[in-house]
Amino acid sequence: MNMNSKQTVSREEYRRLDNTVTCILQQRWPAKEISQWVGMLKGKQQSVACAILHRRHPRPTSLALPAIAAEVPNPFQTRANRPTVPVLTADGRSVGRRHIVDGLTPVAIDQSGTIRCAVTGRTLFIAPGSPIDRANPGAAEQLNPTYRPALHQVVADHRQHVEAAAKH
Repeated sequence: MNMNSKQTVSREEYRRLDNTVTCILQQRWPAKEISQWVGMLKGKQQSVACAILHRRHPRPTSLALPAIAAEVPNPFQTRANRPTVPVLTADGRSVGRRHIVDGLTPVAIDQSGTIRCAVTGRTLFIAPGSPIDRANPGAAEQLNPTYRPALHQVVADHRQHVEAAAKH
């Protein structure tokens, strides 16, 4: 057996480990059980599983994973799994997903110009004269000064659809 086969896992092994980690995360295994599963793996499989968990677990430090070598490759995945947010049309239909920029809150702008967090739906900015503004007098004056556009990533902007429709 040559040294190279010990240094990496096959594409199939990697895919199997990645699928197993996906199932574990979807089933919300407790940290202790994840640690026990990792402990049953040996050698490169354990290192690759640790690397995948470090990338994808919401709190990898809670898992008490064994230390892994920094040079564990990520050969079969072109980029790390970046979080995404669903993108919806103005009437609420799904039109796909968009990658979230690290450190920015994804926001959607409705037809009236009101801005909401795309994840939580929380209103972050109330457009003057919008139905929300008319229904909540004084709320815009209180909320809008706290809005910081530089901290947000617009993932859906429905204002231009209204303008385009008005032209036709």
